[in-house]
Amino acid sequence: MKRVLIVGAESTGKTTLAIALAEHYQTTWVPEFGRFYTEARRPRGELWTSDEFTFIATEQVRIEDALERIANRVLICDTDAFATAIWHERYLGVTSAAVLAVAAGRTYDLYVLTDVDTPFVPDDIRDGESIRQWMHQRFRDELSRMGVPVLFVSGPHDQRLAAAIARIDALLA
Repeated sequence: MKRVLIVGAESTGKTTLAIALAEHYQTTWVPEFGRFYTEARRPRGELWTSDEFTFIATEQVRIEDALERIANRVLICDTDAFATAIWHERYLGVTSAAVLAVAAGRTYDLYVLTDVDTPFVPDDIRDGESIRQWMHQRFRDELSRMGVPVLFVSGPHDQRLAAAIARIDALLA
């Protein structure tokens, strides 16, 4: 089973790309647990705790592993514990050893980083328009440091999708 991870800043088309790739390959995609958690989280405006990020990362891993069982040749992941570690840094200003421990040892056959060249679409939980470039650079820096296979996608959705399909096809060949 090949695993493809899609990461990037807020509102950069990650979920749209994940769904389109899953449809193309007739496989399963792993939704972002942190979004579900954030939408359910009450009261709004309360400060995040480090334990919440550890919980989110742990649940993301659990869901990913469960959905791999029903995937078809490739599993498309809309974020992971590694990305959760960067979100921890974004909200709490420091890294988390606990979240990094959840992410440790998990690897993907391809990391797809989405560019910030798409319009920011606000919703009830998105609040990071002003720091999208910072988030994007953090992902670039960490992926570079990790030395993993990365596909950087930019431009309109169709262009991003075509680039991802070409690279995944090569993985599956």
